[in-house]
Amino acid sequence: MDIVEAIAKVLVVGLIFGAGLPALFAVGLRVHEQGSDEVVEGSVVKGNPAMRVLSYAIFAVVALVIITAILWITRQTLYFHTGIKLFPFGYK
Repeated sequence: MDIVEAIAKVLVVGLIFGAGLPALFAVGLRVHEQGSDEVVEGSVVKGNPAMRVLSYAIFAVVALVIITAILWITRQTLYFHTGIKLFPFGYK
């Protein structure tokens, strides 16, 4: 049963990061498009600034997750070379 649980955990994490982050990024692009200005027949139609701010927040979350993942993957090497523990767990 341990193998099935491990496979299920990997599947869930893979779906979240493999499909969830690109989907969240796509939502950010869609929201940003709704908040941006556009030119219609020679005049500028102002977009919704709140939607633009929301899109920047979504992009910041995506970037934060990516940076955290890179630091998590390299945590042992960073600890070995610098002695800095970025995460309070996961060191041998």
